[in-house]
Amino acid sequence: MANILQVTTPNLNTDNRNILSPQDPRNNANNPAIHNPVDPTRVVRADGREGEQTGNTAQDPLFNIIDYDSNYGAFVRRMEEDGGMAGLLERLLFTDTAALGEAGRAEVGELVEKFLLSMSLDSPEELLEYLQGQGDMQARFGGMFFDKLRSLLSQNPSDALRDASLDFLKTYNDYASGGHLLQQMHTLMDDIEQLLLRPYRNEFRELADSMDWGAPNGETAANTGILNERLIPFLSAYISRTHDYGAVREAAMHLVFHAVRYQNGNLEKLMKLFDSMMGDRAFVKAFKGEGQAAMQNLLQAASRESHPALGDFADGLAGLLLRGANGHAGLENVQQYYNIMDGLLLNESVYMPLLHFILPFQYEDNNVMSEMWVDPDARRGSEEEGRNIKIFLKFNIQNLGKFEMVMTFHDHETKMQLFVPRALAAQDKKIQSEVADILKDNGIRFSQLMVRERVRDRRVDEIFPEIREKERTINVRI
Repeated sequence: MANILQVTTPNLNTDNRNILSPQDPRNNANNPAIHNPVDPTRVVRADGREGEQTGNTAQDPLFNIIDYDSNYGAFVRRMEEDGGMAGLLERLLFTDTAALGEAGRAEVGELVEKFLLSMSLDSPEELLEYLQGQGDMQARFGGMFFDKLRSLLSQNPSDALRDASLDFLKTYNDYASGGHLLQQMHTLMDDIEQLLLRPYRNEFRELADSMDWGAPNGETAANTGILNERLIPFLSAYISRTHDYGAVREAAMHLVFHAVRYQNGNLEKLMKLFDSMMGDRAFVKAFKGEGQAAMQNLLQAASRESHPALGDFADGLAGLLLRGANGHAGLENVQQYYNIMDGLLLNESVYMPLLHFILPFQYEDNNVMSEMWVDPDARRGSEEEGRNIKIFLKFNIQNLGKFEMVMTFHDHETKMQLFVPRALAAQDKKIQSEVADILKDNGIRFSQLMVRERVRDRRVDEIFPEIREKERTINVRI
């Protein structure tokens, strides 16, 4: 029987105290013939080996602190794991398109072709409008109006102005999301109709059809009245009567959530909050009498009708992903669509420390997949330096290769590093000269402009190391 407890016979010869006992476990710790020596003086692993460092320890170069699975730490790891979303979308749009034309997949193939047409560009002006429009839609609180408002709020304004500004921002967010919220409620009502018991479906369908699904953005009064006075009470009475506490109640709760936000995005309420801010002298002084004009530009930018092509782009992508996730592009491709959807939702996380854009388009018969990370308020040496912007741009041009650009921008001056494919590395001087001319034509000075061959993919945390420093907080997930 194995001597599990390492029981030893005491040495009766007390005169030979320097003689080492071969059965003493402390003398076997360094014996290479014993792979799991037991040392009662130390706490070791079950197999006697030293504990290996893992990704959650301070010795890992990627994690410079001990990470007890915090929410933000988990998000950063998730963000790195889903770094291939741009590649998945590129493969879906530009590589697998032909395969979708097979029997049984024609519907998805047509959606892809329609989607590609919405991002096919023929001139530099169209390309610029497309890129700016996508940025405006994804970065909702960008532009001159919000820059001035941020500056004003950072100067310790009055409590009344601060409260009015925060209410305005919340209402504006719901106002700008009005078209999306209305569409979400439309989809939810279609789903709820199928979940209801048959005797209740016709009445519910009549109530849903009474909604104005094409209501202009911000004009929420009529639809809000139907929701609060008829649709939501109907669902509440249905759940109480049938005791259906499953999918119907869950869908109804989602409907209530969207309805509250939709009601809060009323244009009249938004303008009242703006008038309240206009009554403050600090606000008027910050906008130098141009507050009304800035507000009109803001409403125009937020209106869905002002960007019909961009709305078609978003709707086309959403419809394509929905069909693919439901298996219409083949069961073998379902996981690919889910991965893309998951990556897009990751961009909307409250933990996202940067602005992240995925911008596919076609220009001069070339397919381009671009991905951009932006820190609109990068690290500064002192408060007097003003605002710094750091941009990390990656784009892949068909038949040419992959490019990467790292740029910092401050006070109309930039530092730029451009990494090009090997085929273009020999033309670095020409590229540098042409890029310099482009910057000068746009009134941008440069203190550094470097063109080098791209030899590897750079990680986001390399360019923005500060996203890991935010893990230095007490945010432990229980």
